[in-house]
Amino acid sequence: MASNNILASRNYDRNMLGPVLKQVVDVVNAGAIGGPTGSTGFTGGFGATAGFTGPTSATGNTGPAFGNSGPAGATGITGATGVTGVQGPPGPVGPAGFTGPTGLAAIAGTVTGPTGPTGGSTGKTGYTGLTGPTGFTGVAGVAGATGFVGPTGATGTTGPTGTSFFSFKPVTADPHVVGQVWNNVGVLTISAG
Repeated sequence: MASNNILASRNYDRNMLGPVLKQVVDVVNAGAIGGPTGSTGFTGGFGATAGFTGPTSATGNTGPAFGNSGPAGATGITGATGVTGVQGPPGPVGPAGFTGPTGLAAIAGTVTGPTGPTGGSTGKTGYTGLTGPTGFTGVAGVAGATGFVGPTGATGTTGPTGTSFFSFKPVTADPHVVGQVWNNVGVLTISAG
């Protein structure tokens, strides 16, 4: 039998919706929801007193053991049937049962699925092809004829003798020699040894 102890709430827990709706359906299917029972009709009046039992007829003579049975005695008169009481008026119709709660609307999915895995890395660059063989060197052309040697020119006048000078170029790292000058990033520096 279905239970009428159904939880009523304005904010059902989602896990309780299924059990509550099943209870409502079970109660409706069992016919347990309806209006109150109508009042009992009036009991009819008592019928007449039952008739007297008719007298018992005499028992017939017992026939011979080998003969036919004697005739059955007459059945007594059946007493009169009492008067049936008046049927009471029908009870009022009970109120209609309440309409069950409307099921919740389905919740549309809004969660975006996870991003698929990234594809594999770019493949390795293929090997460089082999260098083709070097072509044959062409045949050297025929050497041209040597020209005539021209006449020797006259000797020019000797110029004045120039002034001699000494070009100093120091080393660029410390020679670790006391007193020797070296170029320390553009600065002339005397080594301390």
